[in-house]
Amino acid sequence: MNSPVKYFFRIVLVLSMLLPEVMAASLADAKMAIRAQDYNQAVKILKPLASNGNREAQYQLAVMYGNGQGASKDKSKAAHWMTQSAKQGYKRAQYSLGVFYEEGSGVKADSKKAAHWYSAASKQGHRNAEKRLQKIRSAASAALIDTSTDPEEALLLAVSKGDITFARQLLSKGVSPDIQDKHKRPVLLDAVTLKDDAMVTLLLKHGADANAADEYGDRPLMIAASSNKTSMVSELLKHGAKVSYKDANGNTAMMLAAAKGYDKTVSALLLGRSPVNTKNRKGETAIMLAAKKPHASTVKLLERHGAVLPATQQDGLSVKQKLAAINSASTGIYKNWQPLMIAVWRGQTDVTAALLKKGADPDQVDHDSHTPLTRAALQGHDKIIGQLINNGASVNLADNDGKTPLIWAAEQGREESVMILLAAGADVRLQDKKHRSALSHSLLNQHESISKLLLDKGVRPSNSLNSGKTDLMIAVTTMSTATVKRLVSAGADITIQDASGHDALWYAMGAAEAETVDYLIRNHADINNEDTKGHTLLHQAAKLGNAKVVSLMIESGLAVDVKALDGNTPLMMAASRGNSETVNVLISMKADVNLKNNIGNTALMLAVIAKDADSVRLLLEAGTDIDIRNNKREQAINLAESAEDEKIMELIRKHKSEKKLFGVF
Repeated sequence: MNSPVKYFFRIVLVLSMLLPEVMAASLADAKMAIRAQDYNQAVKILKPLASNGNREAQYQLAVMYGNGQGASKDKSKAAHWMTQSAKQGYKRAQYSLGVFYEEGSGVKADSKKAAHWYSAASKQGHRNAEKRLQKIRSAASAALIDTSTDPEEALLLAVSKGDITFARQLLSKGVSPDIQDKHKRPVLLDAVTLKDDAMVTLLLKHGADANAADEYGDRPLMIAASSNKTSMVSELLKHGAKVSYKDANGNTAMMLAAAKGYDKTVSALLLGRSPVNTKNRKGETAIMLAAKKPHASTVKLLERHGAVLPATQQDGLSVKQKLAAINSASTGIYKNWQPLMIAVWRGQTDVTAALLKKGADPDQVDHDSHTPLTRAALQGHDKIIGQLINNGASVNLADNDGKTPLIWAAEQGREESVMILLAAGADVRLQDKKHRSALSHSLLNQHESISKLLLDKGVRPSNSLNSGKTDLMIAVTTMSTATVKRLVSAGADITIQDASGHDALWYAMGAAEAETVDYLIRNHADINNEDTKGHTLLHQAAKLGNAKVVSLMIESGLAVDVKALDGNTPLMMAASRGNSETVNVLISMKADVNLKNNIGNTALMLAVIAKDADSVRLLLEAGTDIDIRNNKREQAINLAESAEDEKIMELIRKHKSEKKLFGVF
């Protein structure tokens, strides 16, 4: 072989050794393949990434197996990869794994494990996880507190229902504040998870162990810190909570608070002498976790108390080598991509700088109508956003869907990117072709901190029915009361109705906090509105099982026995959906248990059809008439027999025999 050929092969060999890092497909490549609906390619990219421990790749691969995209549908494989990702602390995987265990998808149904993973996701701010967790715990404590014969069980129920008066009575009678449920979970941990400050203070006052842990290593201080309950953190510290304890991932309370940018809670923990340079299982400190998001104010706070942010490591490849790799990557996923677009998408700041210096157009448009700035905003590459703007990129240049860089950043939850774009003059008023602004997207995707940034810039919320809802209708179920108030102050109209006659207050009936509902009621022209089916707000609250809101609506003057066009009362709505807690509230508010709907069914019959034994028991105790027949001449017992529900049949038969017995006297 002649020497030029030998030289050529040596060059090829050297390059093959130098370039694997940049040649290897990344998670961004997999996402690009998914957007292009090239699922087979996405799975090929995700598998090695998942096997190498990339938690987001593991999550995405689990989703692909679960949906049968790019691979045969396999629930067990979906569960396997979801578990791997969840164990690494990826909150979306933790939530999904909770759903798997709750529904028995790919794993054996296990409410205990479901609650654990929902709790883990909830600690990281996953709202739906918190709702599901509360639902599981509510179902587990459906029995009435005042009928419990076991004092310890009664305390568990009192805490779960927030009944401070009954809890105080039980503790005063000597019930231990350190009791555990059947899953070995301390009652104090439940009170902290429910964010019940008064209950936590009461339990601690009666001697509850501030460091009590469940079998997964979760402790009160960790949960309070991850929920930004600063006053609760201070109370726990005052009662001896230790700042050094770690959870299953090696995170301390300080790390959990710093990762979310909870400065007040971080300050409280610093006052409690929490160490700042402790590392978790991944070798990350509190300041490293804060810098990831990034939470600049938290980083500065920790630095003032001695935390040190390590210098960024160099990636080991020269710009020239990376450019060579980019040029070789212009096929496959990156076919027809310009070098600047690839560098921006991959987050390569040095390559981006080199290309811009050589004259690359910062406003070039690719085949998907993206500009470099929209791609950088979508990915959250903040330094590159700054580079592009400094090189003349137009901050308001939109893609074919009308989405500007600001809209992309708001949709994806890129808070720092939003701040950079706003500082550069991004127009908050612009809307995409679906008439959604950056604010609309931030509300829709539950990015509250971004919503606040945009409101600070004077943006007006949309009162148009985009996809059937106004901005306020979306916000009442996803945002805090404070943000809802700001939206109204900024021009959001509470009274606008959708095609079904539903307004923002209607949408708040299910998921909103009672405080939000109370605010909307006080600023609402008419709370007695009915929708096109004759449903009132009370019907909606009962249907969705929001017991606190049901009480609030009745106290605000809504009739408890109002009937919709189909004859259903709020009590019937609650009973038909297994909302036993709401059934109990409506009964206590003197709802008529014997009313019939248009087909003759009573609340009892609907509870039987729903196979809700708890609601059946409550209705029987309230004196419902078991002999009533519907339009088909059926009684409640007939419906129970048809459903072959032994438990409900026994409840009705027992009630009937007791009724006969008392009838003798």
